[in-house]
Amino acid sequence: MNRYLTVGSLLLFCSACVDGSAPNPSGELTPVPRGPYPVGSTNMEIMPSRSGMGDDDMHAYLLGAPAKNNQPRFVSDLLEHPDAAWVTQIPVPDAPELYGPASGQTLPVVSFIVYPSAVNEQPNHYEFPYHDAEYGSFEDMLSPGESPQFADPHARYPLILLSHGASAHGVYDVRHAHTLASHGYIVAVLNYGDERTAIANTRNQHLSHLRPFLTSAVLDTILDSDEFGGHIDTGNIGITGHSFGGFTALALTGGPVDGHPASVTDDRIKASVIAAPWVGGMYEDREMFAFGPENSALSNVKAPTLVFFGTKDTVTLASFILPAAKKLSGPTYVVELVDQPHVFEGGSWIDRDNWELLFFSAYLQGNEKDLARLKTLRSMEGGNDDVQLFEYQK
Repeated sequence: MNRYLTVGSLLLFCSACVDGSAPNPSGELTPVPRGPYPVGSTNMEIMPSRSGMGDDDMHAYLLGAPAKNNQPRFVSDLLEHPDAAWVTQIPVPDAPELYGPASGQTLPVVSFIVYPSAVNEQPNHYEFPYHDAEYGSFEDMLSPGESPQFADPHARYPLILLSHGASAHGVYDVRHAHTLASHGYIVAVLNYGDERTAIANTRNQHLSHLRPFLTSAVLDTILDSDEFGGHIDTGNIGITGHSFGGFTALALTGGPVDGHPASVTDDRIKASVIAAPWVGGMYEDREMFAFGPENSALSNVKAPTLVFFGTKDTVTLASFILPAAKKLSGPTYVVELVDQPHVFEGGSWIDRDNWELLFFSAYLQGNEKDLARLKTLRSMEGGNDDVQLFEYQK
């Protein structure tokens, strides 16, 4: 499934309801259990000869970090069945002012796609060789030559793009993606390989433009594919991302990077969930904003947005995230994760997952009851302390 296109940062660190009525907090909501669907996925099998390389080397390949001799490397080099994996070969336009050292290159982006599948009595379980498969346990992976068999072959499912943070990769999100797919979504998890074009000790501003461009290009290939295109509800596409992935989501839903008119946006994406999003910060005692002065260009974001922030986050600061949330023009919901750092602790990921399911049910699956719950819900039961800040709700 190698895809060839012809389309031409987290930089230093890895009040009124929609209907105009005042929110009426309704306490806590019981977490949503695993969904009813079995989950299948595209192939991500690593060559047996490379599967024992260890976590440090695998992490470097997943990030796209070059070897000590500057030899390029990326997870695409390790795939046992590259023609059965979802590898998108993307020509980057020759525009150094936007894409820096990536300009003019053709970059492979390795994604995996999970989906609600028909029951398989002998699922092809695969443990990705990283952290003893703590993250990468694929429940039923397609073998070479196999096509996805959907739970309902006649249905069209909402699509969710999953965008990882800086110094991270998509394998961290295998379990997250499987949970979403079990509730009736097709989920595409991208591995960007940011470090392939990163330059040490610089801002790497080009990654802020490259990320949205690559994401939109991968979306093109999914929608155009025989395997998934005809099974996607193209009017209900969402995105979810943590940290630099949250930044990527804001850029794609209308926030021009640095206010630049050539910044890539994608109006096919109708809703976004952003956790600890990078929208700027303090660098060398100077304020830096991701979306123009005071993040004013975020007023172009009209898609419904669910925002999370941790009160002890020292990387993406609440003092930047909360004013940015005020700039958004579409329906907005802000959830405070009490005492949480930038990388949330266990129970807060569970809270994130359950708020996210409620939000996407409301905005991608058109569930009016869940929309009403979202407007009035104060917190999720269990997990860690979390609270919706109604004064930010639009």
